[in-house]
Amino acid sequence: MRGTPVQDKWAWVAGPIAVALGLAAHMVAGGSAPALPVLLAFAALCALAAQLISRWVHGPLLLLLLSGLAQQLLHFGFEAFGGYFPGSGLLDHLHGGPVLGDVPTGDVPTGAASGGGDRHLLLYTHMAAAILTLLVAAGVSFAVSRAKASTAQRAATLRNVE
Repeated sequence: MRGTPVQDKWAWVAGPIAVALGLAAHMVAGGSAPALPVLLAFAALCALAAQLISRWVHGPLLLLLLSGLAQQLLHFGFEAFGGYFPGSGLLDHLHGGPVLGDVPTGDVPTGAASGGGDRHLLLYTHMAAAILTLLVAAGVSFAVSRAKASTAQRAATLRNVE
């Protein structure tokens, strides 16, 4: 019976990290956050995807491509499930469109997304989130492999002492 490699045990961490970074990127660019149950569902799905992908996909370019694809899907999910809460004041300015007729649709700036957030800022922040997700996942993998190597070295040292 073969044991599960240590890297596979920690691969799921990249999923919630991708969701957290994607949410931060989305909100920095003027987007709204979906409800907490939706975020938890996204985190669970991304953790499952990261765990499955870790067994077959190796190499930074392919991982970066998949990380970017995940950020794009998260953006669509945040757009679809992000809510606006009329009357809250703080969230009325976010990029989901005019609230209660604040801005007529003809006055939307040319660089603005369909809801008022800057498309380029959304793109850049989600790209940064994809790159950071890749770096964090690589860092976790490196730290886990380093811990595994140091544990093996200690075990070998203990065997030599006996």
